Amino acid sequence: MHKTLLFFFCSLLLISCVATSGTPGDISGAWVDDEGRIYFLDEDGALGLPDQTAISGVSWNLENGVLSLATMDTPGDKVRTQKLVLAKSGSSRLEFTDADGAAVVWKKSRAKVGRLEGTLFYRERMALPPEVVVRVQLYPLHSPIPVAASTMPSSGSGSIPFRVYYLEQTMPNEARLAAAVMHSGETLFATQTDEVVSIPGRPNVLVYRTMPGEHQLPELKTPASYQGSLKSGGKNISVHLYLEDDGLALLTQDGDRNQYMGTWMEKDRNRTIEITRGALKPVTATREAGGNLLLHGLSAQPVELKKADIPWPSKGFLIEGELRKQNGKPVFSECNSQRDIPIQPSGRGYDQLSHILQSNGNSSVVLEGRIQDGHLEASNVFLVQKGGVCSTENYASAPLEQTYWRLRELNGAPVELFPEQPEPHLILRDNGQASGSDGCNNFFMNWKRKDEAISFSDGGSTLRMCPQGEEQARAMHTMFSKADEWNINGSMLELRSKKSIVAVFEAVDM
Repeated sequence: MHKTLLFFFCSLLLISCVATSGTPGDISGAWVDDEGRIYFLDEDGALGLPDQTAISGVSWNLENGVLSLATMDTPGDKVRTQKLVLAKSGSSRLEFTDADGAAVVWKKSRAKVGRLEGTLFYRERMALPPEVVVRVQLYPLHSPIPVAASTMPSSGSGSIPFRVYYLEQTMPNEARLAAAVMHSGETLFATQTDEVVSIPGRPNVLVYRTMPGEHQLPELKTPASYQGSLKSGGKNISVHLYLEDDGLALLTQDGDRNQYMGTWMEKDRNRTIEITRGALKPVTATREAGGNLLLHGLSAQPVELKKADIPWPSKGFLIEGELRKQNGKPVFSECNSQRDIPIQPSGRGYDQLSHILQSNGNSSVVLEGRIQDGHLEASNVFLVQKGGVCSTENYASAPLEQTYWRLRELNGAPVELFPEQPEPHLILRDNGQASGSDGCNNFFMNWKRKDEAISFSDGGSTLRMCPQGEEQARAMHTMFSKADEWNINGSMLELRSKKSIVAVFEAVDM
């Protein structure tokens, strides 16, 4: 009898220990935390974060009741480990305590998580360093925004395995794959063009040796104009693209019938041009070595645009914007491009606009006009709204949070990059914390927002001495202390202070 009771007591104790510490098989699968983030604990110990692209899962381990989650940030720095103490486990709910003693709850997720496994290979007869970082991103065929990404440490020679976790409901049957192999911040190998892969599948992707300065395109000179054609409804439709010096863009289809004004900016390491067109989804143009462009997002198939010397359209088109006075003269702020365009002081349209300003003050107007020599020549005004503002909202092609934002402009001047120093960048976490680099030191700080308002506070940084860029680094920190508003225009994040743009960041795909 005593032996039976002793066995029963030991069995209960053993069960209690297993329930507390857990085993990998106990908690593998998809979980969602109280902030909506999905964690996929694969059975082999790999960690997937399928709904995030700025941070990537590496591995997980449950030992002695402590769950360790290893992750890496974009573009691929050191592996970071988060530890959660398992307080209570069940088949559909896990309760943890984090390092600060706060309660963390995970619930079983219904999300279906897929994984794409494949290999990268190169033809050069060379050995990789003992440790490298492999970066793989998946894009829809006609979108510049990745839907899944993986950044993981790896090793190997000749053939390098990779794995990307994704949400099945967001992944098409085919996707574009971009990959890079990096070491100490330098890209050793990369895909020259995106590889189209089937989902699911096991792709074997060729990557090419990247040397400093290799595959770099010459500086884009503007103004520039391009022309091409696309097929629609059985006929060819002409497409013209105009890029001006000040970032103004005009995209036309079928001659002068359909015209879209907007802004353009080079992104993705100066290989891709993004044209933002107000409420319409941005289109992108990949620069080719011969000077031509490959336009994506305008139709189901890419449109090849060849360099051409063509004038701006001579016929008028409908244009919407805000009419107001600047230095005593009427000026037109075009909605899609958010640019101030001087008004040509002649013609019937100018008289109409002058009368509107005199009678109503600042107003939203829709008019017919054309752009000539940087001035708006108005012909007819169709719609007037007193005191109104632009009705279009810019399409945000990159989320504010969990995106790697590279600093492009600071206080109106282009940002300088210095050899063997990190590039200035910013990542805004959804927990109110931010991190990045000022081009010399890594920094961290708190941030918060409400609607379009934003503020930064209580930060710190490393204390590395850098040979160059200290003045720019100080200006970046000063900018954060003054920023009070944010706006995303395409893949560009603008930080403003008292309505003036003080910094421009781009969403970089590494």
